[in-house]
Amino acid sequence: MSIDNIGLLVMVLLGFIALLILVNLTVFRKAQTKKQQLNSYEQILDQVGAYIYVKDVNCRYVYGNQLILDYFGISQEQLKGTIDSHYFSPHVADILLRNDRKVLSLQQKMADDIMIDNDGFNTVFHEIKQPLFDRNGQLIGLIGISTDITEEFTLRTELQQLANNDPLTDLYNRRSFNAFSEHEFSRAMRYFNSLSLMIIDIDLFKNVNDTYGHLVGDEVIKRVAAVCDEHIREADILARIGGEEFAILLPDTDIDSAFKLAERLRVAQQTSKHASATINEALPGITISIGVASIQVKDRSFADMFARADKALYSSKHIGRNSVNVA
Repeated sequence: MSIDNIGLLVMVLLGFIALLILVNLTVFRKAQTKKQQLNSYEQILDQVGAYIYVKDVNCRYVYGNQLILDYFGISQEQLKGTIDSHYFSPHVADILLRNDRKVLSLQQKMADDIMIDNDGFNTVFHEIKQPLFDRNGQLIGLIGISTDITEEFTLRTELQQLANNDPLTDLYNRRSFNAFSEHEFSRAMRYFNSLSLMIIDIDLFKNVNDTYGHLVGDEVIKRVAAVCDEHIREADILARIGGEEFAILLPDTDIDSAFKLAERLRVAQQTSKHASATINEALPGITISIGVASIQVKDRSFADMFARADKALYSSKHIGRNSVNVA
């Protein structure tokens, strides 16, 4: 081989090596650029005030932003491949896993509120999850975002409590009672179940207020509520529907059973000791009058049933009080 041919071959080899170096450098730069972009995205996600994570199709963590890592007290490498049961109670982990599987199986976004007990203090997170796909449309996992809504949840719960409950006795108010009663009335009519109602009124309550004042009157109301609550079932619905008036809805209860319960309540109330912390002395006997009614085939709505119970209460009040009447 001539010197000219050798020189040409060397030039070709050098050119090829240069081309390889250039290609590798381009690939390296692209990889570096992509890595820098990923780092930038992660830095951005670390600044978001929400818990952001990615899981694979087996519901194992692939990524978590800094809030996630801080919450779990681990590093990014320690997070990878782990599951929720490593960090949460079995009950919470089961809920999270069920939600993950629902997102992956239905391939749809979903949202849920999750309550987590941290040493007796409840934290509530609003969680949004949605499926994650690659460029070819293949399901590769899910991405989730959780935000701490404990303050909002607490406020919402307190507002609901105020809207649905009587502030003095913490019983349901009339609005809530009517809603429950309409539902139970419709159910009883549909399935031909028994349903009873009693309306209770404190006898001569105005005399208590006029003689001892409204603070003592409030104590009497709370005591009557407590006596009623002690004698009813968990399925029964007790409410304060007026100043000194209560109502109890009794699902799956016929008129005879309702009457017997009303009599027990009347006797328990009559024998109950009403000691007043406000005036530091025992109050005179506090009695109640009760009207009882049960559902009838001819009833068009719960209002018909309520009207009969109210009529029975009126009769009880006008035959000497401290009595039970059935309509």
